[in-house]
Amino acid sequence: MSRVRPATVADEGELDALFAASFGNCPAPGYWSWKYDRLPGQARRLVAEDASGRLVAHIGALALRARTRDGDRPIWQLVDVMGTTRGAGLRPPLLAAGRTLLADLPGNGDAPWIFGFPSERHFALGTRTFDYLPLCAIEPWSGALPTSGAADVALDISDRCTPDVEAIWEACDVRSVRRSAEFLNWRYCARPGVYYRVYRFAVAAREGFAVFGFSSEEARAAELWLPPAPRGGAALRAIAADLRGLGMRRWRFWPRPGEEDLLRDLGAVPSGEKVFVGCRGRAGGPDPVAAGRDFTYVMGDYDAI
Repeated sequence: MSRVRPATVADEGELDALFAASFGNCPAPGYWSWKYDRLPGQARRLVAEDASGRLVAHIGALALRARTRDGDRPIWQLVDVMGTTRGAGLRPPLLAAGRTLLADLPGNGDAPWIFGFPSERHFALGTRTFDYLPLCAIEPWSGALPTSGAADVALDISDRCTPDVEAIWEACDVRSVRRSAEFLNWRYCARPGVYYRVYRFAVAAREGFAVFGFSSEEARAAELWLPPAPRGGAALRAIAADLRGLGMRRWRFWPRPGEEDLLRDLGAVPSGEKVFVGCRGRAGGPDPVAAGRDFTYVMGDYDAI
């Protein structure tokens, strides 16, 4: 029988080991405090212990301010769903922790659904035990960085986001987690052990910004907020030139509707892979799939980048 309780600072060593067993690598020092204690929103997380007091499961949730079809409100995302088969098996500890965590989520005043990016294994568990539903599947686009044709676009390159980026995001008029400077700097500047590069630019009096993370020789567009095409192509070619100077050879995107032709012109193509997004609604509330259908997800919403 598993005992479920809130996670504490004293759990971090065991959580590192559980993370490594679940995902194949250990988080950077300070990861848990950054993610749950310093975010510009709400957080909750639970662990499950076996009879000897060892941690066998963890599940967390973050609530961030979002623009939805019903106005601004907090939206919850499931994160760090981890378990081990040691002792009781995978399902019972995750089942107990997950049911406790989700018992009152989403709450009144929150967006009417909670979302996450579960693996196929975790989604199968979620559909059986947590009323999870498929929301959408995102196909990343990737390709070699352009090696010629860099446009004469001035880039402001930094590792921080200034408050005026909020106006750029507002001009895109999308429904998504709100890209405030506070959120962006928490997500990309304050995260321990990971470097992100922030690009600001203006083309024909229209502004945009992008944030790239890095995996080996691939640059990943965690945020991409562009002026209308073809102006966005000029900015991306300038960014590509800078990325090549950093030793990058490829790049990767989560395209928003309407950006496919732009990325194709830059040599990117559908990757053939799918990133799965699942969701869960409030008991007695609206259909969570319909509520979340027009919500925009960017690569920075996904924990892996």
